[in-house]
Amino acid sequence: MNYKFLVTILFIAFLAFVPRLYKVDNPIGDWHSWRQADTAAVSRNFIKEGLTPLFPKFDSFFVLNEIGEPNPNRYFFAEFPLYNILTYPFYARFGVNEIFPRLISIIASTLTAVFLYLLVRKFSSERVAILSGVFFAVLPFSVYYGRVIMPDPLHVFFSVLMLYLVVLWTEKGGYLWPTLAGLSATAMILTKPYGLVFALPVAYLLLRKWGTQVFKLPQTYLFAAITLIPFILWRWHIHQHPEGMFGTSWLFNQGNIRFTGSYFRWLLFDRMNRLIFATGGFVLFWFGITAGRNRKEGWFYYMWLLAVLIFFGVIAKGNVTHDYYQLPLLPIGCIFMAKGFEFLAMYGRGIKHRLVNFSVAIILFLMMLAFGWYEVRGFFNINRPEIVEAGKAANLLLPKDAKVVAPYGSDSAFLYQTNRYGWTVGGGLIQKFIDEGATHLVAVDFDSDVNQWMDTCKIVKKTDKWVIVDLKNCHKPKVDKVDLDYFPTIDDVRM
Repeated sequence: MNYKFLVTILFIAFLAFVPRLYKVDNPIGDWHSWRQADTAAVSRNFIKEGLTPLFPKFDSFFVLNEIGEPNPNRYFFAEFPLYNILTYPFYARFGVNEIFPRLISIIASTLTAVFLYLLVRKFSSERVAILSGVFFAVLPFSVYYGRVIMPDPLHVFFSVLMLYLVVLWTEKGGYLWPTLAGLSATAMILTKPYGLVFALPVAYLLLRKWGTQVFKLPQTYLFAAITLIPFILWRWHIHQHPEGMFGTSWLFNQGNIRFTGSYFRWLLFDRMNRLIFATGGFVLFWFGITAGRNRKEGWFYYMWLLAVLIFFGVIAKGNVTHDYYQLPLLPIGCIFMAKGFEFLAMYGRGIKHRLVNFSVAIILFLMMLAFGWYEVRGFFNINRPEIVEAGKAANLLLPKDAKVVAPYGSDSAFLYQTNRYGWTVGGGLIQKFIDEGATHLVAVDFDSDVNQWMDTCKIVKKTDKWVIVDLKNCHKPKVDKVDLDYFPTIDDVRM
């Protein structure tokens, strides 16, 4: 056994696993809590309502689609619920606890670092391979998003695993490796359909190995069938239930933002430079791009990067709006950072020159850690702990079949804490929700609308931070007339 190889894998896995345990017991109320709450609700509802992977449900009756079609069944057709299926056995055996889905993300992110190392050592030096895994393991942006309750860490893992298996296919042939690569590829695009852009680096690897003869190989069609058929069937299935699908047209180019100055400012300066690679890593990234390529690497890394950049360009508004959309950049970004570090640290004329270069590389690495942590440290915070407190009280005091209005700016995190189904906005729409079956209002913001219902209806419990109101035990409601034909979609509020 190659003990050095085993120690390297364990070292990278340790570096990735341990930092991601930071605040692993956080309630759902940290950064992007709305997306985490929606994902967690699907897993919890598999326990409450049965394991129905073809019909995942979240907690909200909120309108998802762009045409305003009601969603009375609370369908949540954002992606195939593979992440939630993996969570189900833990919930079924040990009970619902958000630590378990976080651990699934942590394990997926840890395995990504390991397989990134295994993949890169097929093309580059051992130094670059180790550094790639280490950078992915410790990059603060990667650490935070490596423990969120979202399918994205799983998607990134399957993208790296798929590429590694395709490389093994080109090396060993046969049917096993294209089958496994196809399974990884279909898992990748079922969790996030924009994974289709990875056809570019896959095509490069296959064409480099077999040229146009690849189109005569039955393994090619086996790989394509395993990759695409489950995805096509899933898309066909969810289009039979458009009420449960998110409106997605805005993701592409809402406001004609694509390739404008604002677009480049957000993605290059704010995201890549400030947040993701945290200045020091961004410098290393550009050194890596210009450092050249060896014969084994060819254009593989550049095709991989180009695929991600195509995704950035096509889904322009989505990438500008949400920082987690850039997670597919992390593996290839870490590879180029590693190549940049090697280029700086290992080459130079004479000892003094190399010592200066190595010192600069170390300083850039430390800047990446320091600035990166400065940017993401607030992501872990629960900025409104009262939603957790109020949610626990509602779960304890309200009937199991209560339908709750939990206004929180369309963020599902508050509704999730109540462990009830309901709505995530309030205001003048509360009367509409009552007509649709709402039984209670749980609020942490005492605005004029909440105060009005407090004056009109029985208060179940109130503190200085939150209130629970019985909407079925009221005097004549004193609400202003509202346009009940207007009902915003989830994207109207979350924009």
